[in-house]
Amino acid sequence: MTTPSRSRSRATKPPSKPRTVTREPLLDVHEIQGNILAGFNKDFQTLLAVKIRDVGNAREWLRRILPHINNTAEVLQFNSLYRERRTRLGHDPVGLVATWANIAFSHGGIAALTSLADADALDNGKTGAFKFGLPGRASTLGDPVLGTQDDPTMGWVVGGTGRVPDILLIVASDDHARLLSTVAELRPGPADGKGALEVVWEEEGRTRPDLPGHEHFGFKDGVSQPGVRGLVSRKPEVFITPRVLKPPTDGEIPFSKPGQPLIWPGQFILGYPTQDLSSAVGIRARSLKRNWFKNGSFLVFRRLTQNVAGFAAFLQSEAVRLDHSGNFSGMTPERLGAILVGRWPSGAPVSRTPLTDDKVLAGEGLAVNDFLYTVDTPAPAFLPDVKPPDPFDAGKSDAFGLICPLAAHIRKMNPRDQDTDLGPPFDTLARRILRRGIPFGPPLANPSGGDDGVERGLHFLCYQTSIVEQFEKLQMDWANNPGAPRASGGVDLIIGQTGGSPRTFNLFTPDGVKVEPLTAPIQWVVPTGGGYFFAPSISAIRDVLARGAKHV
Repeated sequence: MTTPSRSRSRATKPPSKPRTVTREPLLDVHEIQGNILAGFNKDFQTLLAVKIRDVGNAREWLRRILPHINNTAEVLQFNSLYRERRTRLGHDPVGLVATWANIAFSHGGIAALTSLADADALDNGKTGAFKFGLPGRASTLGDPVLGTQDDPTMGWVVGGTGRVPDILLIVASDDHARLLSTVAELRPGPADGKGALEVVWEEEGRTRPDLPGHEHFGFKDGVSQPGVRGLVSRKPEVFITPRVLKPPTDGEIPFSKPGQPLIWPGQFILGYPTQDLSSAVGIRARSLKRNWFKNGSFLVFRRLTQNVAGFAAFLQSEAVRLDHSGNFSGMTPERLGAILVGRWPSGAPVSRTPLTDDKVLAGEGLAVNDFLYTVDTPAPAFLPDVKPPDPFDAGKSDAFGLICPLAAHIRKMNPRDQDTDLGPPFDTLARRILRRGIPFGPPLANPSGGDDGVERGLHFLCYQTSIVEQFEKLQMDWANNPGAPRASGGVDLIIGQTGGSPRTFNLFTPDGVKVEPLTAPIQWVVPTGGGYFFAPSISAIRDVLARGAKHV
């Protein structure tokens, strides 16, 4: 017989919440900063690194600029209108412009405006990556030493040891004049209190005028981005990432469009369901140590200098060597570059067009990402009202990397359907990041003619909810590691960092019998600045950081 005490115990015990979720959450699009989920996608963008000198005046400055900090709802609406007008006109709409601003804070900035306890509470990993910041993690990331010092950050132009900014302000616009005027309006000045805040670094990035959307090596950037699960509204039902594919059978990874998997929003925004590592379901949102952390995201900023002439010289010399070897007849610098990246300069994937670039395929948004690695890519199942793209050669099974090498940049960063050293493809979803990069510096007019002495590169920005499990996993465990995510591939020769030592990339001969190692004597992408930041919600800026409230 059950005793009364046990009966009462069972009766009063609160029911446990289910660990997994399947229903997509409603996102607080008016709270989440706009560059995180929607993406600014502007031609011009300025970054300002700010140091707090007086906390009281810094809070006043935050209150002043807060109306200019744009949320996801605003950016989504504009981006939707822009796409609709471009579709109807057949070209970019003239005069339809917007200027956006977002803000993020380092560990030191959060500590100054709230408390050290609040700043420490943001770290959700055992390494304390956010607290140590990028300088404290640079050696672990494999960053090369630029000078004679042991610290890889001593030669950085921003964010080096002892020079970490408190705030990173991002201002972006379709119009350069409007960008300049908005930057001037938001930049801390004498009116905000003499010496209250100091702009310690400022730099403008802009899309290449000769190759819009391409980075300085000449490759289309940002072609593949994950889709984000979640709703902008329930009635009517509007998804933050539009869907053109039929839902999959139970247990399979859902896709919004071919090649764009849908990932639970908690991988990018705090306070929402996260990705299960072994299935397609979501895991109930983790509890937050402070309520005001909800709707925030961690921002990683890397200022990456690119040696364009050095990269071009390597492609030229190695293409000649491979061509003469007898195993790679007809190898060209352009094709070798595509092999290293996994895409041709246009963005067309080598998995679908191995021997030549295909600009028509690259321009077809419903086909350019439609490929897998371990099986022949099946035809996508579109919704009834979606017009399928023109037919292209489908991606073929390539489990061993004979078409797209295992160490190709896009395969290192996104192994897609291939199991990795960390687990099945569901685990890979949890490593994805939202990239928001833009080039800085002028294009090199003639890469084969040598360096012109002008600095150029990429302002790499990415958002995630775990710096350690997302950005750092991708950089340290995969890009830098010759044995992962699959064994024997080699190092990612595009972004892989090995402290400046030579890096090796394994290229299989077309028959799959031999391995032809490519060794890069220098690094063509070198970190020269950056930082780890937290991009809070709009209300957190208003009610906590700009007011000094504690433990809200």
